[in-house]
Amino acid sequence: MPFDASFDKRPTSVPTLANAQLAGTIGHPGGHRPTSYTFSVKGFLPLIVVGVALLLSLLGSDWIPGLSIMILWGAWKYLSREPGPPVIAAAFTHQWLQVTIAVLYSAVTGRTITQMEQVDYRPMMLIGLCSLVSLFAGFYFAAGWRRTAARSERRNGLPIALTTLAVAYAISLMAASVMQSFAWDHPQLTQVVLALSLVRYIVLFLLVRGLATPRLRLGWILTILAGEVAIGFTGFFADFREPLVVIGLSLLGAVDRGRLRTWLLVGLVAVVAVVAGILWTTIKPAIRENFDYAEAGATRLRNAAQAADASLSSPAVKWAFHTDTTVARVWALYYPALAVARVPAVLPHENGDLLLQVVEHVLAPRFLFPDKPDLPSTSDKVRKYAGVWVSGRETKTSFAFGYAAESYVDFGVPLMFLPIFVFGLFAGLGYRLLARAIVTFELRSAALTVLFWSSLSLFEVSWVMMVGLGVTQAVVLGTVLVSAERFLLNRNLHASSALVRA
Repeated sequence: MPFDASFDKRPTSVPTLANAQLAGTIGHPGGHRPTSYTFSVKGFLPLIVVGVALLLSLLGSDWIPGLSIMILWGAWKYLSREPGPPVIAAAFTHQWLQVTIAVLYSAVTGRTITQMEQVDYRPMMLIGLCSLVSLFAGFYFAAGWRRTAARSERRNGLPIALTTLAVAYAISLMAASVMQSFAWDHPQLTQVVLALSLVRYIVLFLLVRGLATPRLRLGWILTILAGEVAIGFTGFFADFREPLVVIGLSLLGAVDRGRLRTWLLVGLVAVVAVVAGILWTTIKPAIRENFDYAEAGATRLRNAAQAADASLSSPAVKWAFHTDTTVARVWALYYPALAVARVPAVLPHENGDLLLQVVEHVLAPRFLFPDKPDLPSTSDKVRKYAGVWVSGRETKTSFAFGYAAESYVDFGVPLMFLPIFVFGLFAGLGYRLLARAIVTFELRSAALTVLFWSSLSLFEVSWVMMVGLGVTQAVVLGTVLVSAERFLLNRNLHASSALVRA
């Protein structure tokens, strides 16, 4: 692909509000004028949603799938009021998918994964949906969004050239594995270094946004997309997931969401993510069996390609099994559902002890208290409350239990939803404070997207990760980004002043 000479032709000064108003870009997603043709089904959307909900309920012979669709629609109705990329709505959707995917998959395909037959999942599914509503309702109230916020948002950019972002992105790719190794080799600094490692996704967001505006450079975006998938398949884990999410949200924030082309492009990213996820689930056992960190990345990629080639030649029946396995992996209700059946019937509620341990642990950061004991692993909680023996720290693995399950074990229904709602309030307040601290729209969008996707997108994450790692990431990364933004803006101001004097 020839290098586009216009790759670096971006304004090096921050546009003023007056200029943006003269250009007629204020008030339109991505700062673009509305086109003569727009893709809109807004008037018919309620009927479409109700129709889909009824259809899924009929196909699944259950009213819960229909209820879940209505909850998803309501969430997008309010959470999509967020100025910039809809990261909070996307985070809700990802958690919602972890709660509902098995039931929706069964309704659409007629195939039932094994875990659904081994547990009464319906009580935990309702608890999970109520937990999502509690968490994101608290966030929405504290974030203080208004319907007019997106219309009046000043969409100013960073005074940084696109080629500089491209170089920074290349450096971040090379530094990612080093930072990961350093983080786990130094327990006192693990959370701080992991927070700093998110800078890579900030740079990726800004680079993709720059390639999408003021005109769409589709070739470069697809090259980055393919490269991130390839890099993800060279690791021990599915490291392509977060980059694909960042790319999709960056595109949603950069280009006009009222155009069909936007949704086709984002849909392409989503299809790549789904296909890559199924393929990774298929080849993961073979990859991990002979995985060697000492091997070159090209060698690991070749091994992954060979395993993928063998899987792609599998018959349709085997691929259906692989899809079942992927759905089972995404579905996060199996162990929590077992816990709901055992607590309080077999084991009593903990009356807040689990949450109290997390608060005490977070208030004593390891870099100040290096000798503080580790909290029980999530596998220990699965063993105790779900009554299933799973691998744990002795094999350097863990099985997810989730904040909703922990809150249920602590308090039961309905009191369990109160701490979830309160955490949502604090998360929304943090969002509001960070949004005010970062001046430029581009950097603010990147920071909020990366931080709050990392903090709020997983249903299976434990309280200690949501609270501890989330606070650390917000403080560390927020401080770094605000400082970097001030430096760039001041440097640009001094350069502009020198130019005027000359």
